[in-house]
Amino acid sequence: MGHKAQTFWRAPAAGLMTLAVVAALSGCGDTSGTTPSGTTTSATTSSAPTTTAQTTSSGKPISVPVYWIAESRRSFALYREFRQVPDTGGAISSAVSAMTRLRPLDPDYMTPWRPASRVAVTQTGDSITVDLSADAFAGTQVGSEVADRAVQQLVYTATAAARQAGKPATSVTITVGGRAYDAWGVVQVGKPTQRAPMEAVQAHVWVTSPQEGEELKAGTVTFKGYGTSFEANFGWEIRKESGAVVAEGFAMGGGGNGTFGELTFTAKLGAGSYSVKVSTDDPSGGAEGPGAAVDDKSFTVR
Repeated sequence: MGHKAQTFWRAPAAGLMTLAVVAALSGCGDTSGTTPSGTTTSATTSSAPTTTAQTTSSGKPISVPVYWIAESRRSFALYREFRQVPDTGGAISSAVSAMTRLRPLDPDYMTPWRPASRVAVTQTGDSITVDLSADAFAGTQVGSEVADRAVQQLVYTATAAARQAGKPATSVTITVGGRAYDAWGVVQVGKPTQRAPMEAVQAHVWVTSPQEGEELKAGTVTFKGYGTSFEANFGWEIRKESGAVVAEGFAMGGGGNGTFGELTFTAKLGAGSYSVKVSTDDPSGGAEGPGAAVDDKSFTVR
């Protein structure tokens, strides 16, 4: 795989979304409330989030963007997955709750967040406030770099969900009990925080389709990615489960000046288990700088 996860801060296995979790979330009670200046969504429970929202929580699965963390180029970077989760009262609260409660689909991705028993979201104009229970920060041995990236993980998740819901936001304030908080003992939250520049915190390449474990139809398969690379050039290869390379090539995407963008390529595949790896161009071959960024996904063709 392209990344090696450090197990000392991996989320617990209990974070996996199962049918039992879906049922628990779906059965939560709802009430409605509004404020003159914004919309408030909250979730409070000892086992799974419930929601109080301006719009009724349906409990039906919705697709939300969730960001994770992985090692990349001698540092830590953000990667995104789209997840089907129960609607707990809106895209933002559903996405943030999922970010604290689920494990990434890709085993290379990690998170220091722990299941939050309470998530309350308020959006006023382009400003979001996410008020969490302290148990969301129960992870231990979280260093300052990972903690800083985890704050951006939440900021990116909340703002991406807001954009998806048609209510774009530019800043997120994270609080605990309505107050500033010393998160993981190494980073202070409580002030409006904007997305850090993409080139500073976001992975320089990731595979957006297929997602980890996805099943695809045999024939010509379309692969998609996102990132930025030297001269906008990305390398890719597809391997069988045995490790044999069955297809490889190059794809253009993003920009060579730090501009992020999409890339697409295709390969004709028969039934079987495969992995696809995409990497940024590294003219020095690893001799200079942090090296190439890499992401890979395992998938099945039927």
